[in-house]
Amino acid sequence: MSYAEQWVALATQIKSLVRAGELYGLFQSYRDSDTYGAGKFLREQSVVLVQAIEQFRHDFSHVLPPATIARIDRFLGTTLVQAVKNNETDSVRGALVGLAAFEAEITFLLTGRQEHIKARSERALLHLQRMLVVDTEASAKWKTAFAAGEVACERLGSVHLLSHGIYAFKVDAIGARTDLVYNEPPSDASLAQAVEGIVLTEWKIAKHADGAAAAARAARVQADLYSQGALAGLELTSHRYIIVVTPKILPQGTLGPDERSDGGVIYRYVNIAIEPDVPSKVAKELPSPKKT
Repeated sequence: MSYAEQWVALATQIKSLVRAGELYGLFQSYRDSDTYGAGKFLREQSVVLVQAIEQFRHDFSHVLPPATIARIDRFLGTTLVQAVKNNETDSVRGALVGLAAFEAEITFLLTGRQEHIKARSERALLHLQRMLVVDTEASAKWKTAFAAGEVACERLGSVHLLSHGIYAFKVDAIGARTDLVYNEPPSDASLAQAVEGIVLTEWKIAKHADGAAAAARAARVQADLYSQGALAGLELTSHRYIIVVTPKILPQGTLGPDERSDGGVIYRYVNIAIEPDVPSKVAKELPSPKKT
């Protein structure tokens, strides 16, 4: 089971216990006594949930986004959680409120903003390739950039991504973020106000299909240097994009399949062709199947 699936199950447990706490509070407003020990049960279940969160943190520490791990650790380190683990009598109300807030925050990090940024990134790259098929002016600009070299392509690519609300960056020799246009560290404060998300991209060019795989490997090595802390809530921490620009579309599988690093980051390999053939033309050029 993936961490996303496991979290959905855990979040459902939290929501159910919070709902039970709401009912308990409602009933207590009519009757002060707790004859059947409902409050004790809620405390015990709060302890079970805290232990489940600790287990979730342990089981998926190698794949969870850094921002998510930081928030789990912050929650587990609160005095509220310590009171719950010590089974203190007055801890149940605070525990339920804390668990509800914690669940909302982690759900947002795992299924909200991250997926939104990823979808925008994928759309921007798909748009770029489609644009190069139908827009002769854009195609001419990219051919000029391709002739000028890798830096020109990554600059042009970063501007295109920015039009979709995505700030693309690369890493320098010490693993810090570098702006693709100005070749200097970006301002996190200004990014937070201007873009939907920021994404690590490594751009390479390959003039011939034979050199595309080597270019992708070199980009992967560079991307592995990234060591700067994620800009919480704004940075796509689950994916990094390896983009290889070529004259024609590469055969499927040339760059290799997307792969997951030891740290759980998925490296997404993308080919952008500056003068792609439309599918119908490619089909006509393929040899006819042999009759049997």
